[in-house]
Amino acid sequence: MPRCLAVCALTLLAAAGGACPPAEDEIEVKVVAIMASEHKTHIDAKLADFTKHAQKKDSSLTGFRVERSEGKKLNLGDTKKFLLVGKETVEVTVNEERNKDGKIVLTIKPPKLTQITYECVCDKYFSMATQYYEGKGKEREQLFIAVMAKPCGPKK
Repeated sequence: MPRCLAVCALTLLAAAGGACPPAEDEIEVKVVAIMASEHKTHIDAKLADFTKHAQKKDSSLTGFRVERSEGKKLNLGDTKKFLLVGKETVEVTVNEERNKDGKIVLTIKPPKLTQITYECVCDKYFSMATQYYEGKGKEREQLFIAVMAKPCGPKK
């Protein structure tokens, strides 16, 4: 399987989202660890849209499952670690400064990759392949990470 997916970022439900939350709100960050396989065929129902995007980049991936999903509340400038699979973690920082449009910018440090900084599209997941693999032979799976920040809109 070609490994060009390592740095390739997929966006789930790619769309131009609304504004991110105001600075005084807590931002809920959700992280989903997804395991993808070339030999398994089961696709977790929650991953139907993700699967379509991932298979456009690598059609040899046939099985997808959610390994772990976790949400944490962060304020601007906070950094927290999220457990993915085994002892692997991803570090997520809600940047202190908003971009010129007032949207939240996240910096994530996934396992075996350099950190990535991107503008969040609220209520939409940003996903990426990693170079982390678990298992051997037909049991081998590749770790993908999906990250989302919310709520969107002004504080009520």
